[in-house]
Amino acid sequence: MKVFLYIALVFCVFSCKDAAKTPVIETETEETASQITKEDISALKYDQFILDRKRQNSDKFWQKYTELDEIVLQVQQADFSFFKGNNEILNAFIKDLKESLPSEFDTPHIQARLVALETKMLKLEGVMNLSNPKKKEVLLVLRDFLSAFSNLNLQMNKKIERESQNIQKP
Repeated sequence: MKVFLYIALVFCVFSCKDAAKTPVIETETEETASQITKEDISALKYDQFILDRKRQNSDKFWQKYTELDEIVLQVQQADFSFFKGNNEILNAFIKDLKESLPSEFDTPHIQARLVALETKMLKLEGVMNLSNPKKKEVLLVLRDFLSAFSNLNLQMNKKIERESQNIQKP
């Protein structure tokens, strides 16, 4: 009987030590989109073209483009409120942007840039409305959106430059 008591006592001592050695689980903290700052956005590498200011400041210029420019400025300040929430507002804005395209800019090149910009805006809206988007993923989509806007500006500048050249054929 004493042997049984000793064996039970040794068994209890060893089993208590195992309970004290619970494994420590380390959790990885992933950066989310809410941690994106103005500095993160300004550190993105893309070719940035701006529209000729003489053209943009004219009274007859494209009103929806001015609104788009304001949205891009908000995004560059890390304010994504336009892309969060209601999808219908974004779709209506894109539709109005395409429909209000001035006839002087109604070329296949500029229309293609508008379609690319629309795609990137919808993709950014989709990523921003995820429950917990990763910072790296959002920054990649942001770079694509800003690059699409920049390419639209480049095409519009090229169109303006081509029209300003007055080359007469002999």
